[in-house]
Amino acid sequence: MDINKFTEKAQEAVRAAQTVATRYGNQQIEVEHLLYALLDQAGGLVPSVLTRAGVNVEPLKQAVENEINRLPKV
Repeated sequence: MDINKFTEKAQEAVRAAQTVATRYGNQQIEVEHLLYALLDQAGGLVPSVLTRAGVNVEPLKQAVENEINRLPKV
């Protein structure tokens, strides 16, 4: 995977997912970390699309965070 071929926002999301994994003591980046990073991304496409679709992003973000807390920690 060549991260340099990603858009800037996608690169930011991957870096943020790595930060989230580290913050929660997880050894590797999982889908939950990336989803959380995408939901938390200021000016990102994901929160905008979900909001337009009538989804309340904050409860979704909290649910994803709860799932992250269930992942194995090191």
